[in-house]
Amino acid sequence: DLDQLVKDYPGRFSITYSLTDPPENWNGEVGRGTVDMIREALPEPAGADGRTMILVCGMDGFVESWAGPVGRAPPLPDGSKGPKIQGPLLGLLADAGYDASEVFKY
Repeated sequence: DLDQLVKDYPGRFSITYSLTDPPENWNGEVGRGTVDMIREALPEPAGADGRTMILVCGMDGFVESWAGPVGRAPPLPDGSKGPKIQGPLLGLLADAGYDASEVFKY
């Protein structure tokens, strides 16, 4: 699980949990995110040098607000959905100065 990755790779992997509707005893982050939250929780943008990779997953609205929408290629000949396309980097991560090569949306 993700928490185990933090334990196994403390200098390379971190997690910040944020809830939009936290319980009363919650002491983590609150909300969908801000540029300030990004600056506190994530590594600094590394200028596309390969040292930083931010993975963004979740509901469409969450991914779009953090990194821009994920698109789809046209349907395949068999009628199934086309593959996902990253599209341009937009949203909070772009506002925080990240390069598209440092962000993967899924």
